[in-house]
Amino acid sequence: MSSSPRRRTLATGAALTGLLTGGLVLLTPAVASAHSLDSSTLSVRVGEDAVDTTVTVALQTLDETLGTDWTAATDVDSYADAVIAYVDEHLTVTGADGTPWTETYTAVTGESVEGIDSVGVEVTLDPAGADPSSFTLAYDGVIEADPAHEAVVVLTDAAGDISTAGVLTATDDSLQIGDAADAGITDVVGYGLHHVLEGADHLLFLLTLLLVAPLVTVAGRWQRREGLAPTLRRVLAVVTAFTVGHSLTLIASALGWVAVPGAPVEVLIAASVGVAAVHAVRPLARRGEVLIAGGFGLVHGLAFAGILTDLGLAGTASVPALLAFNVGVELAQLLTVALVFPSLYVVSRTRFSPALRLTGAGVALAAATGWALDRLGLLANPLAGAEDAAIAHPWWVVTGLAVAAAVCWTADRRRRPRAALPAREEVSSAPAR
Repeated sequence: MSSSPRRRTLATGAALTGLLTGGLVLLTPAVASAHSLDSSTLSVRVGEDAVDTTVTVALQTLDETLGTDWTAATDVDSYADAVIAYVDEHLTVTGADGTPWTETYTAVTGESVEGIDSVGVEVTLDPAGADPSSFTLAYDGVIEADPAHEAVVVLTDAAGDISTAGVLTATDDSLQIGDAADAGITDVVGYGLHHVLEGADHLLFLLTLLLVAPLVTVAGRWQRREGLAPTLRRVLAVVTAFTVGHSLTLIASALGWVAVPGAPVEVLIAASVGVAAVHAVRPLARRGEVLIAGGFGLVHGLAFAGILTDLGLAGTASVPALLAFNVGVELAQLLTVALVFPSLYVVSRTRFSPALRLTGAGVALAAATGWALDRLGLLANPLAGAEDAAIAHPWWVVTGLAVAAAVCWTADRRRRPRAALPAREEVSSAPAR
């Protein structure tokens, strides 16, 4: 085969990568209002005479809601009073007899949730002699400005048992704590589902591995895998490896068997996307995508466990909630594959397959670099706005990929004889590996 078509294909892939990456950077100012963490957490701890609560909200979310610039501040004290005033305005707790409880704000602290700067507001609730284990909590901070925002209520009762008491939303911004308060397993499943669908790094890692599922390694290069059945088996292998990997560390970390700092985990997740991108350009090993999915799945599981810890769902007392969260993660993973992989497979059957593979790998590598630099504290991620836009409008991504697949298929059928082979990724006569 002449090297000229190959050079043209590689040039096309490089050009598409440059255009798409450049476009993502240009999108950043236009989508700065997109949320990076669209849920808050209320950690409620019931004591013998009082109730302590911590309200945790992402600083970027508060900035977008209030028009402030607290993410740029280096001193929490500079905006602590304003945050307290805002939470006080939107938090109301009443006893079983309808009497409002006194709220005393004790501290405002900065923290990081999955690499996102957040603020925690500590408040003590005084039941004035009433039963501290039975009350109604109402909170609509951020929710009143953004109906899509949610507040997860994590309850630690007087016996020390931890559970998810419920989720406050725009349609239901109050929750009864006490006899009627019970952990909602379906809520935890939904939280696991939404966490993955709102995590661009987890999704991009999986999608980058799926780019090469329709291909097979022959002599150290990618070639088209023959037949749909072998391709589906490879997709199943990738998904299963990722599931096993992240489930092991999710369970081990949530149950306290292992403990790893969150910052290195977030950097390794960025690295996992970069390794998947390099593998998509040129295979690192036979069945490398399965090995990468399983190996780095262990790292992604640690990040999932960090979310469970922030929600107060870690520990042996929350095994049902742990399993429910993992079910949500798996559902999100399967949904992503079902929506995106058909388009990837269609393009893989055309001569445009190398261009798509290289473009996807280029975008993944650019995103991984941005995440790594940002999480190492070296440079603010220039693609953050584009990432938020993609997460906020997932159907644009799914629809755009489907349209691109249809265009590639149509153009391929019009411009080449039906019996001709693709210019670069040929049908392999070797057994699928």
